[in-house]
Amino acid sequence: MINAAICDDNEAMLNFLSGKIGEIFTEIGMEFELQKFHSGEDFLKNHENCPFDVVFMDIVMPDMNGFDVAKQMRRISKDTYLIFITTESSLVYESFDFQPFYFIPKGKPLVVEERLRHVVGKLALHTAANEKILIDGAYENKFYVSPSDILYIKSSSNHVTFHFVDGKTVQIRKKLAELFDTLNQYIFVRTHNRIVVNMKRIERVDYPNMEILLDNGEIVPISRSCKKDFEVAYIRFTRNFS
Repeated sequence: MINAAICDDNEAMLNFLSGKIGEIFTEIGMEFELQKFHSGEDFLKNHENCPFDVVFMDIVMPDMNGFDVAKQMRRISKDTYLIFITTESSLVYESFDFQPFYFIPKGKPLVVEERLRHVVGKLALHTAANEKILIDGAYENKFYVSPSDILYIKSSSNHVTFHFVDGKTVQIRKKLAELFDTLNQYIFVRTHNRIVVNMKRIERVDYPNMEILLDNGEIVPISRSCKKDFEVAYIRFTRNFS
């Protein structure tokens, strides 16, 4: 369930955005709750009680502009996806201080709708990529983790070992192929018949030497049998997540 908000002082634009965003969420099969706010003050009161997952924020508003709202919003929650919407495209560079997910310039309705579809599509990928993964081991090895906490997964016989960013490892009894089918393949890829890598953790790909440098300094191999599928997956990943 996505808990989303739209904040815009213009009633007509607020209703247009609400209708289109709700329509797009429904089309792509995302469960959502969408709330509308005419001012940054009202939005922040609600956001403080229950932080939103995503907010579409107008920048040019009276009393409290979108940048002022974003500054306070980030103090409450750093994980909220922030999408700025404004007629002032010159403000795009100033918006970077608030780590926006995207920037949509206002304009003709068809153009705004096209941008919204693009942004909501990418948003769907990102939220799905952050869904927690069940480490389904025995006893104390049964728990959920964020995908970002995983560096890579390596198999040995009928077991797989999760290698985490903090240096810890957890081994469970499962075949790698079976596990891989349950993972989000927009961010996880097989680089070898015994290795699955989190593409968010790739620092550099060395194709001549058939290896990958991870952001913790470890190196994992790319097998010839996995090279083509890895290339396709990594290009798709960089297009959607970079």
